[in-house]
Amino acid sequence: MTITVRIATTAVAVLMTGAMAACSSDKPAVCDDVDTLQSSIDNLQDVQVSENGLNAMSSTLTQIKQDLQQLGADTKAEFGDEADAVRASVTALEESVDGAKADPSSTTLSAVGTAVTGVEGSLTALIEAVSGTC
Repeated sequence: MTITVRIATTAVAVLMTGAMAACSSDKPAVCDDVDTLQSSIDNLQDVQVSENGLNAMSSTLTQIKQDLQQLGADTKAEFGDEADAVRASVTALEESVDGAKADPSSTTLSAVGTAVTGVEGSLTALIEAVSGTC
């Protein structure tokens, strides 16, 4: 499980770093929002589920949802669809983590891995959309 989370979040972090490298000093608020979201994703990458349990992942997901709220407010008109997709995938991940906490099994932990992949895909789409702005 930890390896799946690390691989997915590392890929997301690499994509976000590349997308944000082109931002100028006069960048719009959405660029700062993506930087903040990247920081939270980095924190998710550091979660050791096998050592710290799924509660550690839940608290990081709460921060990611807050970051997404701000990003959504700043991108509503231009990137609203992409931000909504990320929000939906993070909600699905949160639900799968809650399910795994309630009934830890190979099935529920596998669902967490699948949900992480969903977050990665939606974040990639958002990053690609925002990268032209930054």
